[in-house]
Amino acid sequence: MANVAARELRNETRSVLERVESGESVTITVAGRPVATLEPIQSRAEFTPRADFVRAVLDRQADPALAAELRDLSPDTTADLQPL
Repeated sequence: MANVAARELRNETRSVLERVESGESVTITVAGRPVATLEPIQSRAEFTPRADFVRAVLDRQADPALAAELRDLSPDTTADLQPL
């Protein structure tokens, strides 16, 4: 990870951002002390195959006991409300 002084960032913003865009992480320093990190944004796939999604989400399901407890705390529904 490269260090870039705040003054260099101010004077050469475009070139520093081009370095980050190309994949480099840059630590911004003030008086030699690191104060921030610029990192490339990780791109996400626009489509996730179903099998990958299920594998990623399956172990993060809501706790069934929590769902039951929430139903007990608020047993009423809004199904009987009339639209305004």
